[in-house]
Amino acid sequence: MVATESPKRKSDRDLLWETWENLELPPGSRAEILRGAIYLSPTPVPRHNRLYAKLSKQLITVTEDLGWEIINTQTVLLPATDEAAIPDLLVVPDEAIDNAEEWRLPPDEVRLAAEITSPSTRERDRSFKLDSYAKAGIPIYLVIDPLESDGTVTVYHRPDRSGAYRLHQTVEFGTELALPKPFGKLDTAEFKSRQPKG
Repeated sequence: MVATESPKRKSDRDLLWETWENLELPPGSRAEILRGAIYLSPTPVPRHNRLYAKLSKQLITVTEDLGWEIINTQTVLLPATDEAAIPDLLVVPDEAIDNAEEWRLPPDEVRLAAEITSPSTRERDRSFKLDSYAKAGIPIYLVIDPLESDGTVTVYHRPDRSGAYRLHQTVEFGTELALPKPFGKLDTAEFKSRQPKG
């Protein structure tokens, strides 16, 4: 009788990543792996996209001077927490885009990650991702939260890789916010909702 090896059973982790990589997503949605689970997010609403555009416009002078790019809907692998996140906005060097492995980037290529909260993502943006981005060593994490009061912006920087950023500051929409170098000041008044004309 010939002994045969029984097929190796896939680990829960392998099954999770295999499922994520083979998902057939509804148009406009995206899937992230956070805390050992797959989270789907819907297509952003127009206000979210306007906040993205306003933020990009303010960052572009610095990024162009440094040969960096502002991108979105890009998956960042986070090996420190075995996760895959899709920030709303990323700043990365030009060469990182050319050298990227298909649609995934390593965290050490990220110069700034930003999230714009929505009712479906707010808790993840303010807790899970805050912890995961710090552990991954992403140097600057920006959270634009239009749901907090009349809107707030928080900048986190100096990650300690244990799940915390050593420095952070929160301002309300309308207050200037100094971002860490090489970025300058952010005019958060730009993020205020436009008032209907009377």
